[in-house]
Amino acid sequence: MNPWTDLLFLALIVVFVVDTSGWTDTWLGWLSRWLGHPVLSLKPFSCSLCMTWWSGIVYLIATGRFCLPLLAYVALLAFLSLPISEVLIFIRETILRWIRQAMK
Repeated sequence: MNPWTDLLFLALIVVFVVDTSGWTDTWLGWLSRWLGHPVLSLKPFSCSLCMTWWSGIVYLIATGRFCLPLLAYVALLAFLSLPISEVLIFIRETILRWIRQAMK
């Protein structure tokens, strides 16, 4: 695939894991218990915008494709992390609605 598509898929994966999978709450809960006090956020790991940005940069460097247009695309994907999360939730809820209607 091309880097534009790879970066889009990377953003989808990051946003899914950080925002909708429950993984962030799980590991922050574990960290809170281990440290003995509440840890509510640990950026960049608990922020989909931050993780999209940094994982995109790591991808560009690791693949030798670091250039200004792709960096700008990574910035756009990071900026759109909240709308991406909402689209993923919308897709899930729409499918659930269709299943519930089919079950009636």
